[in-house]
Amino acid sequence: MPNEPPTKKLLWGIVIGFVLIGIQWQVFKELALTQMVAGKSERNDLETLVERVDRLANVIAQLPPPRKTAAEEILLAYSSSSTRQEDDLHAMAHVFSNLRLLVKGDAPFRMGANEEFAAALLGKNAAKEVFLSTPHACLNEKGQIIDRWGSALFFHVRDAQRIDIRSAGPDRVMWTADDLHRTHEGEFVRGEKLPEPRHP
Repeated sequence: MPNEPPTKKLLWGIVIGFVLIGIQWQVFKELALTQMVAGKSERNDLETLVERVDRLANVIAQLPPPRKTAAEEILLAYSSSSTRQEDDLHAMAHVFSNLRLLVKGDAPFRMGANEEFAAALLGKNAAKEVFLSTPHACLNEKGQIIDRWGSALFFHVRDAQRIDIRSAGPDRVMWTADDLHRTHEGEFVRGEKLPEPRHP
C-alpha cells in the first residue's frame, strides 16, 4: 500500500477500521457468552471493550470524506438546474480530454459504445485509473453515460483525439431536431444542421 494514492489509502484505512470493529464486536459477544455460561461477572472488561469500540467508531466518523477526483470536480454541476445542456456536454468532453492526457498510449481505452466510455471512467482503461465513482449523475444503472433527461449519450469517434458527443435532448429520442451535438472542435449543432449518424 505505500505507493497507492491518498484516496486509496483512506479507503483502506476505513475498511481496516470496519474489520477491527467487527473483530472487537465478535470478541465482545464471546465474552458476553462466556460470562453467561460460567456465571462470572466480567463487567469491567466488557465496559472497557465497549468504550474501545465506541472510541474507534468515533474516530472513523470523524474521518474526512474521500477527496473527489479531477473528473468528479469537472462534472460537479453535471445535469444541475444551474447549468445548461451545452455545459454538460462540454464538461464530459473535458473529462475525456483529461483521460486521454493522463492515460498514455495509442489505445488508452476502448472507444466505441457508450458503455465502453463509461467503463473507462470507472477504471477500465490502460492505467486502471478510476476517474469517477458511482453513483453519479452522469451514469445510469446500466453503466451508461446519460444526459440530463436520462438518455444515453452517443459518442462518435472520428479518431482517438476527435470525439463528438450527442444528446437526444428533451424528447429523449436520438436523431431528432431537438438533439444537441458537440463536435470534437467544441462547436454545438442543433436541428437541421445535425450531422447524420455515420462514421467518417
